[in-house]
Amino acid sequence: MNDKVAIVTGGTGALGRFIVNKFVDEGIKVYVPARSTDEFNNVFDTSQDKESEYFKLRKIYCKTCDAESETSVKEFVENVAALEKGKIDILINTVGGISAAENVTELSTEILDKMINLNFKTAFYFTRETAKVMSFNNYGRIVSIGAIAGTEISPGRFAYSFSKAGVISLMDTISEELKDKNIRCNTLIPGIIDTPANREWGSEEDIKNWVKPHEISEVIYEIISDKFSALRSSRIKLYGSY
Repeated sequence: MNDKVAIVTGGTGALGRFIVNKFVDEGIKVYVPARSTDEFNNVFDTSQDKESEYFKLRKIYCKTCDAESETSVKEFVENVAALEKGKIDILINTVGGISAAENVTELSTEILDKMINLNFKTAFYFTRETAKVMSFNNYGRIVSIGAIAGTEISPGRFAYSFSKAGVISLMDTISEELKDKNIRCNTLIPGIIDTPANREWGSEEDIKNWVKPHEISEVIYEIISDKFSALRSSRIKLYGSY
């Protein structure tokens, strides 16, 4: 994988940083869209000191981007493609969030729009623009993070489940549309992820059953590897003990 170029959205997040580090460990060059360089630098030490344990991180690059802006995403992808001479091999969509529980009768359009913008449109913008580059090169691997709520009825979570169902449908659809271009798109559907934010409300017993971010990063790496080149339009469940 030493010659591969990847974009990892949400790369500074609690899950994304594990994926970024896994990819870099495997020799993949990674571009991380971040709201600011400060946000990026607070997560990754990009020291060029060869004696530093962080020297491997020289293959991580940050470019500022508003993932919810169609124009900003288009510019980001075009810039990466230009820097890499038209080459983007891998896209991992991890940007997302959840809202407070509300029944449909109480759900505001503001919350609905927020979930669609954050969970669906970010994945849509990056997938659409990156797939254009991949189509030209007849190669690509795209993985998006879905959610159990996107596949099952989830009372009180309609806005979230609707937006995540859209992500799953996006992966299924574009995978069929681009299968002749050697572009493989899949969705990974985790249970509750062991993140600092989730630990604030989970009990010790709960946490034991949650999916670890490093486990997700390992699975994603396998999905995008060529030994699983036949895998497409799949919904890979990583539920832990959910």
